[in-house]
Amino acid sequence: MSSAPSSPAPRRRAAVLALIPVVALAELGVLWLALHPHVTGGYRAYYIDQSTTCLDKPVSGDYRLGRTVSFLPDDQPAARKLRVCGWDGPAGDGTHSVGTSSMLRFAPGEQAGDLVLDIMLSAVDSPDKRAQRIVLTGNGVSIGEATIPNNTQRMLEFAVPAEALDPDTGQLDLTIAFPTATEMVPRDSDTHYRAIKLLSVQLRRPDQPSSEGPQDDPAALRHRAGPDGPKA
Repeated sequence: MSSAPSSPAPRRRAAVLALIPVVALAELGVLWLALHPHVTGGYRAYYIDQSTTCLDKPVSGDYRLGRTVSFLPDDQPAARKLRVCGWDGPAGDGTHSVGTSSMLRFAPGEQAGDLVLDIMLSAVDSPDKRAQRIVLTGNGVSIGEATIPNNTQRMLEFAVPAEALDPDTGQLDLTIAFPTATEMVPRDSDTHYRAIKLLSVQLRRPDQPSSEGPQDDPAALRHRAGPDGPKA
């Protein structure tokens, strides 16, 4: 006499019990990845730590030393190669900074030693008429700082030490921080703060002629700027 087939219920129960630790381990793995994501430093700073308003983007930085690049609407193909993040526009008065810092990338494709940065910009017309302070670093190395009065245009000159350039490629990743960036409307998010309007940049060797900017403007004043601020 043959025995009756065994019920499938115990087998299903055993299968479910065996899956419980597998599912639990999978959930723990997802939780661990959420807490320890494998992302770039820029991604972490922007999305996770929220310690910056400028997300590093993969622009080429293609640039020839000595060239003046306009950030008015007239030279956008060249400007787009340098604009990493923290910029809006261009408008007729320049390319506006957005947030509490902005980045530019210069990749001349050569090792050039000490360089000079000429940068023409204007401080925004802030609701409280505050001056705008800018702090420049290159690949984490201090380059200098300057203060621009409210709604005023300046041509600034900074000495860029060789240590601020990538030792392998000669690339300069220039960060411009805006400690006094302002909300243009009340309770605006810091990702929309405004500080400056960029008109032109030039990165050159010390023996190359300096830029006069994208326009002949006698009101633009040239300053030599260093770690302690601009000097007349």
